[in-house]
Order: sequence, then C-alpha cells, then structure tokens
Amino acid sequence: MKIYELIYGVALYLNNIDIAQDVYIHISNQISGWDTKIFNYWYGDKDTTLSKLLEFESNKRRIVKNVDLNAFDSRVIKLPTYKFLEHHETNR
Repeated sequence: MKIYELIYGVALYLNNIDIAQDVYIHISNQISGWDTKIFNYWYGDKDTTLSKLLEFESNKRRIVKNVDLNAFDSRVIKLPTYKFLEHHETNR
C-alpha cells in the first residue's frame, strides 16, 4: 500500500488529479481487502483513511509545503536531486 501512497503523492504534487483518483481507487480496493482489526491497528479507521485521501486539494497543499520545507534542510540539500517527469502516452 505504501507504493500507492507514494504514487498518489507524486500525482498530487504534479497536479494530476486523474492519476490521483485512479490511485485512490486502487488504495480503496486494497483497503477493502484488509481485515478491519489489522487495518485499524496499523492505519486507523478505514472510512476515515479513505475520506482523507479524497481531500485532493488539501493533501496537495500539504505535500507541496513539505517538499518546500525539506528543500531547505541542510541534510537534504546535500542529496542528489531528481525531477518528476510526466509521461504522456501517444496513440499507438
């Protein structure tokens, strides 16, 4: 599930709500397959988790703010940098 959360965050950072919505559907399907007690132990209430993921705009602002804050951290500045590139499929 962590990989879906990462992809969701990247999609929001890139302002690609369509991908974020698709990932939300995948996450929702994954969550529905979890045992409720185990999910509650690790993540909290299933419905609350899913409703928070639907808050695309506030999640995007939070992610962008965190990226901006971390960009000036002296430990982070020393790390190699990468840029996210959007992939556009062409008609084949």
